[in-house]
Amino acid sequence: MKKIYSLLLISSLIVTGCSTTKTLKFTPKNDDIVNTESLKKFLTVNKNPKVVLRVSESSMTVTEGENNDYIFNAIENQLLASGFIVRDRQLFNQIIGNDENNIDYQKLREKSDTDLIIELVKLNPQILYETNKYYDKNNNERIENSFTYKKFGASVEFKVVMISTNEFAGIYKFNYTPCVKGCVISKSLNELQKERKQRLKEGTKGYEGVEKDDLEIFIKDATEKLVAKMRE
Repeated sequence: MKKIYSLLLISSLIVTGCSTTKTLKFTPKNDDIVNTESLKKFLTVNKNPKVVLRVSESSMTVTEGENNDYIFNAIENQLLASGFIVRDRQLFNQIIGNDENNIDYQKLREKSDTDLIIELVKLNPQILYETNKYYDKNNNERIENSFTYKKFGASVEFKVVMISTNEFAGIYKFNYTPCVKGCVISKSLNELQKERKQRLKEGTKGYEGVEKDDLEIFIKDATEKLVAKMRE
């Protein structure tokens, strides 16, 4: 009888400590779009506009010293795939650096042979999403009592300027929300408790944000949406 009791106790501990399937789901944030009728009319007539991507250092909320060329290339490649004629960024910056061109938009348009400036206003890959809710294997919502789950999301904001008229033609903000379709987590209670103790011991640390591959996919999707919204 004593041996049977010991076996039952061990089995109970194994079941308690074993991994259970948990799924996280976050509600997606809505995009923020401001479009103008003049831009829509312009793109109706000009199916293949000449555009340039402008980026300022202040627009990038990323790790200092990180090479962000893959982000800019992803945007420009998607613009090309959407039928836009993409001008060289560095050459355009040299032209616009001339005070005369910067004031006279007609001259700027002629010398750069560009119709639209698409400015990357802000890219933030470090938006924190946090929840104490999860869904079990039967898709029932559950609540954690002593800790929360964290994932990183991102947002990107573009501004469009029509050079010929110096007109602010639209602003577009797109959001990347993690785990919209569900992220499966399979960890034991013991593992989660150890992680929580370790976090308390180490204190709050800095974080990087959305992983590079996911960020690149998001940027491509956001640029594709940008073109579609500009043409609506």
